[in-house]
Amino acid sequence: MVIILAVQPAPEETIAPILWGLEEEGVPAVLYEVASGEAEALAKEAATRSPLNVGIGINLDNLTISLHHRNLPLERPLFTLRSTDLKPSHLQVLGTNAARLVKGDPLVLQDVHDETSR
Repeated sequence: MVIILAVQPAPEETIAPILWGLEEEGVPAVLYEVASGEAEALAKEAATRSPLNVGIGINLDNLTISLHHRNLPLERPLFTLRSTDLKPSHLQVLGTNAARLVKGDPLVLQDVHDETSR
């Protein structure tokens, strides 16, 4: 399973799209709340803990979410979303990419359209 470490509280409107992306790809995840930590470091720790080698770190105090793999250096997460990127569509793609990283499938790299512009 993909481990998600989130600085508490982790709002449902942030977590749900990430979980949808993982679920659509058939990869389980578990969420743990932690007291503090930078998103990149939390993602790396989550990846190290995960039996699937993939982790997500969330720190909404500084509006950052990162996706990491166990084999990547701490300072080089695969993806990091920051304040203006924290739209549901971007969060869902992050979850999808976490699952695809686990499965070895191609990542989703195209731009995601802002829901408000439709």
